[in-house]
Amino acid sequence: MAVTLAFAGCAVGPKFKSPEVAVPSAYIYDSVASRGDTVVNLTWWDSFGDPMLSGLIIQALDSNRNLAVAASRIEQARLQLKMARAEFGPSVGLGVRGEGTYTDRTKIVQQYSIEPNISWEIDLFGKLRRTAEAARAQMLATEQNYRSVMLSLAAEVATTYFNLLQYDMSLRISRETYELRKSSQDIIDSMVYYGMSSAVDQEQAKSLTATAAAAIPQYERAKVQTEMALCALLGQNPHPFDVDGTRLFTSVLVPTEVPAGLPTSLLDRRPDVRQAYYQVAAATANVGVAVANRYPSVTLTGEGGLLSSTLKGLFHGNPFGWSASLSIAEPLFAWGRNKRAVEVAQEENRQAILNYEQSVITALGEVESALAGVATYRSQVERYRELLRATRTTQMLTQELYRNGSNTYLDVLDAERELFSTQISFSEVLSAQLAEYVSLYKALGGGW
Repeated sequence: MAVTLAFAGCAVGPKFKSPEVAVPSAYIYDSVASRGDTVVNLTWWDSFGDPMLSGLIIQALDSNRNLAVAASRIEQARLQLKMARAEFGPSVGLGVRGEGTYTDRTKIVQQYSIEPNISWEIDLFGKLRRTAEAARAQMLATEQNYRSVMLSLAAEVATTYFNLLQYDMSLRISRETYELRKSSQDIIDSMVYYGMSSAVDQEQAKSLTATAAAAIPQYERAKVQTEMALCALLGQNPHPFDVDGTRLFTSVLVPTEVPAGLPTSLLDRRPDVRQAYYQVAAATANVGVAVANRYPSVTLTGEGGLLSSTLKGLFHGNPFGWSASLSIAEPLFAWGRNKRAVEVAQEENRQAILNYEQSVITALGEVESALAGVATYRSQVERYRELLRATRTTQMLTQELYRNGSNTYLDVLDAERELFSTQISFSEVLSAQLAEYVSLYKALGGGW
């Protein structure tokens, strides 16, 4: 017992130290870094002002099967931690035995016993303690993985929803353009019939109508495929969604400036970075386990109970007996297996540290990329807004001039094509801008 108490606080192997990484003092493309910490710590999807989007994300967080698997892994890790901690205590059992042996000399010899037993491995060199440390760190890493899955799921739902709005808007533009061009084509057909226009103008009008008609099934297909992808994210059977793509132009809010905070805060906020951090802690503890396996293991064993040569004798007289033992097992020679196990654990620890450093670099790069994307998309949307106004005005003026006989239908053709292309591109840029904000919130680890 004196030896046990003397070594009780000893744990071999390296102690965990937080990996040191070089982090810049500010983001390159954050124009509002002076405002302090980020404001994306809550439900960032509400900043778009779209109740349907918020409802879809909540549904996904409640029903997505991949998220449920990640949650189950947390419970599994907690149970494994309890198993590791249970090794600290003694193991108690009960043995009930009855046997008979026959020989010509002794005839039948009977032996009966009821023996409780206890066994306790004394953690002199910290093997059990390091095992529990590794299990705890792995549990924390699993919790961070769950948060990472939640964040990725919310971001993917938002991006898919914005894509769905864009395809619905493009489909509406295609259908409206087709109806307008079909009406124009009917007018041209009448003018050709009365000799007021040429066959060339008629064929050009048919070309415009066919272009718009061909775009309709393209966006119908894209819309349905996006709806099915959204159903999978929500954990629901396939079904259509009642969405209004015009919300891109009217209702969906473009968030205001999103201060990114300081890069150092990213280390605590990004769940994937935190997961890599705890994996380093687990790998460090596993080195301690491997080192402890090279030291002696000490086990106390005790048993006692009732022993008798007859079943009746177990309950009469004084059949009680007991025994106790202390065993020390020292690994002497295993062809370097235990030493190599330590070296393997050290390499795994090194890999975990490198993985953590890479996760920090990746996180910083994703934030910078998203910040630059948000800034440039804002400018691009404004330019497209101006372009759309100009092309719409050009189209109206060209149509008027053609009716007055001041230009050819080729000019109308070019103006119509430019307007249609600009409308489609503008809806795509609006959707991409919103998706870039989602990328920024995700890169900042927002929402948790």
